[in-house]
Amino acid sequence: MVEMPHIAEAWKTIERVLRESVPAVADTLRPGVDDAALAELTRAVGELPDELVASLRIHDGQDNPTRLLDLFDYLTFLSAEAMLDDHRVRGEALGDDLDSDEYSWMTPDRVRTIPNSRGWLRFTDSDGTGHAIDLDPLSAGERGQVIWLPIDGPTPTPIAASYGALLTRLARCLEDGDFTVDEELGVLRLGRDLTT
Repeated sequence: MVEMPHIAEAWKTIERVLRESVPAVADTLRPGVDDAALAELTRAVGELPDELVASLRIHDGQDNPTRLLDLFDYLTFLSAEAMLDDHRVRGEALGDDLDSDEYSWMTPDRVRTIPNSRGWLRFTDSDGTGHAIDLDPLSAGERGQVIWLPIDGPTPTPIAASYGALLTRLARCLEDGDFTVDEELGVLRLGRDLTT
C-alpha cells in the first residue's frame, strides 16, 4: 500500500475538531476497514483510488444508523459495506451506463451525462444524494475525480480533483474554524463550499 500522509493528517485534524466541537459525532467514526470488506468492494467496482483505500484503513465510514450524527452538512461518511450496498441499489433503481439515456441538456466532457454509472462510487450520503468518486470519467476527466450525485444524475462537472483533495479541504475548513455547530442536532455546518 502506498503511504498517504496527507490523508492521515487530514483525519487527525478532523478527529481533533470533532472531539472538541461535537464529540458524539466523533464517536460514530468506525475503525479501519477489514481486508474482506475492502476486497469485496474492489471486486464489485474495480480498482479503488489509493486515497480512498488509505482513508478507509483509518475510518471505515461512520456508525450512524439514525443519520442524526452526520460528519458535516448532514452528510454521513459511508463504510465500504454501505458503499457497496448503495452501488447495488443505485444500479437496480437507475440502471447503469449500459442501459441509460443521456441527458441532452448537459454538455459532456468530464462526467458522463446519464442518471447512473457503474463507475460512480458514492462515499457520503444524505437521503440518497452525496459525493461520489468517478472511476469511469469521460476523456477530459480524471479517474478518481469527485462528483456530486443528486437522486437522478450527476453534476455536470467534478467538484474536486480527487477524494484526497476533498478530504484535505474539509480538514482545512475545520482547522480554520470555518463552521458552526447546529446546537439542536449537534452536527457541523461548514461555512464554505468544498468544491473546486
